[in-house]
Amino acid sequence: MKIMPTRIGVPFLGRRRIDSSADVAAQGTSPTGLSLLDRSFDEADEGAAAAFKQAGSAKANASGGLYLTSPDRTADMQARRPWRKLLYIKQAYPDDYVDDTFLIELQKNANVRMYDYSTVVMQTTVITQHISSIMIFIAVFIHLYRGSLTGRALVWCSSISTVLGFVFWDILNMYLRTPEQRIVRLNLIKGAVFFALLLFGLSPILRTLTEDTSSDTIWAMTVIFFSVNLAFHDYSTGNLTNIRFPGSVSLNAAVLASVLLASQLNSNLSVFAFLSFALKWFALFPIFRRYLKRISAAASMATTVVLALMATALFMYISRVIAMLHIFSSLFITLVCPLWLIWVQRYKNEIHGPWDEARPIVHRYYH
Repeated sequence: MKIMPTRIGVPFLGRRRIDSSADVAAQGTSPTGLSLLDRSFDEADEGAAAAFKQAGSAKANASGGLYLTSPDRTADMQARRPWRKLLYIKQAYPDDYVDDTFLIELQKNANVRMYDYSTVVMQTTVITQHISSIMIFIAVFIHLYRGSLTGRALVWCSSISTVLGFVFWDILNMYLRTPEQRIVRLNLIKGAVFFALLLFGLSPILRTLTEDTSSDTIWAMTVIFFSVNLAFHDYSTGNLTNIRFPGSVSLNAAVLASVLLASQLNSNLSVFAFLSFALKWFALFPIFRRYLKRISAAASMATTVVLALMATALFMYISRVIAMLHIFSSLFITLVCPLWLIWVQRYKNEIHGPWDEARPIVHRYYH
């Protein structure tokens, strides 16, 4: 039996066709009865040849042959399914394909806030107030250390100012006070009295706490602690009842700096007066300033001016250079920095679009 190869190199088909023809000749029948079978084999051969031709065309394209032109490619993409912005499904588009509607969701400066000068000035007063309060506290220590201020006078001044502050607080809150606020005020008074008695008993120990430490180390650590106090101070106006993080870090740093400074004083009375003044100045006075800023912007601005002038006046007898530097820094922070912020804001260019990562919406359910 002779095996004849076909056009696609499959000898089985040719052999099968020869066998069929031999059978027909042996039986004496016409080959027309097998025309359907021959046609099916011919169609299979033609299909295989078409597939081979298509594979050869793809290989030619890969080796630098012709490629679809841009209109043909666009028409081919339009005939497919519409492109969807989904990464978890396989689509008939290249990985770098971008639809015409991709930039429709582009937003420019959507979250940029335009500031008003007077509003920014009022917001910067809390920074100026705290810097001035630190300057006043350091000036009080220097006067107490030099002997120009006695411990007895400091006790009387701090006690009278605390009582006047509570009276002023009650006057302002006369028509707005709730039972909860009355309880908070009583708790503050109880806590202040408790810490005052505790400090009075610990004054001899605190006075001799750093006898073996050099003064240079004390001054350096004091500067570090006051820098931490300035950096972590709670400058918001929402917290009027207690001290939270990061305000607690600021208060602890101020207390540590006060203890270090108090250990350099000579008498137990001076140590007690200075530490009690420190607790009132860094624990109670910031709450009063936040409350004052919430109820009246004019009163907060007046407090800023009074504190800045008081710090300058106290440092005039210590160092005029520092006093003038404090005045210029206060003016720069309060008046120049808001203008600087508003001027820089016009150059802000913030864009948001479909390329941003999705922000999940977390729903909290309280039972």
